Amino acid sequence: MILCCRSRGWWLTLALAITATGLTACGGEEDGGDGTAVPNARTASPTPSERSEPILIRTRVARSVGEVLAGSVIGGSPFCPGGTLRHEHGSPDIGFPAINVFDCPDGRLRIGFGPGPDQMNNVIQTSYWEILDGSGRYAKMRGDGQMKVRFQAAGSSKGLETFRGDVTVP
Repeated sequence: MILCCRSRGWWLTLALAITATGLTACGGEEDGGDGTAVPNARTASPTPSERSEPILIRTRVARSVGEVLAGSVIGGSPFCPGGTLRHEHGSPDIGFPAINVFDCPDGRLRIGFGPGPDQMNNVIQTSYWEILDGSGRYAKMRGDGQMKVRFQAAGSSKGLETFRGDVTVP
């Protein structure tokens, strides 16, 4: 014990190793198991100039287009009244097989989501979702949550989607 305590270099090495381990554990991405980076499941905490608000988006979809339904809100404000949406194909690069693009009177919002392959023929599908980008009112918005879609029947392309979560509003 006396020998290791006399060596300041050993203590410095140990302190640097502990610090590096702590910084690695706090990183913004994790390994998805296949060597690809996977974003953390929750959005970063808001800065002092931002606020966090709950979001609820309800849509009616048919094939790859739809409409935003009344009752969709961010906090206490209506979300995208009279807005439309369209589905786009996602990609492995963004981590989502599907994207909803909401075209609203006050801007555009793109949300990535997608059920796993085991849900593809179910009447009810669920998924994690995340804001990819936006314009206008939604330009710097960040957020994520859970979505659920209930189709009219298995294999149908008509259904009702519900997105719930939290967004950070600048």
